[in-house]
Amino acid sequence: MKIFINVMLMMISCLLITACSDEGSSNAEAKKDHVWKEQTDTINKAKEVEGMLMDSAENTRNTLEQQE
Repeated sequence: MKIFINVMLMMISCLLITACSDEGSSNAEAKKDHVWKEQTDTINKAKEVEGMLMDSAENTRNTLEQQE
């Protein structure tokens, strides 16, 4: 019975030590990847495209004004 208790205590100790370690996860990766990462990336791309469209529209307006 003593051997069984010692084995169980060793197993529980090992489980607690490995469960409490922070080796597998890093906070930097967690901050980069969040729940809405795909949505925020899409919004950022849309803002870039909007800026390009505004620049293109302004260039077209300037070209038309110069032709007049």
